[in-house]
Amino acid sequence: MAKKDLTEEQLSESYSIACLRLHDEITKLYEDLHGDKGMPCTSSGLVHNMVSAVRAIINHELDFIKEASYQHQEANHDQSEQTDLLFGDGESS
Repeated sequence: MAKKDLTEEQLSESYSIACLRLHDEITKLYEDLHGDKGMPCTSSGLVHNMVSAVRAIINHELDFIKEASYQHQEANHDQSEQTDLLFGDGESS
């Protein structure tokens, strides 16, 4: 299945969506780490579970950002340019 072309505007929108989700997730974690009365959670097991769940979501969003970048690059650069961009000095945008 061929990948859909991704414009710079769509790439920016993809970054924005993922970053907003990351922000929301971190905010939710902070709120979840505190009870209804604002007291911090003292259960290390519960904190561990919350952090593990958030870490999975964060990794998913970061992968979404990387995939959007790769998709844009594939659509807008030939194979030799892609190799230089992926393994070069990172100067190209």
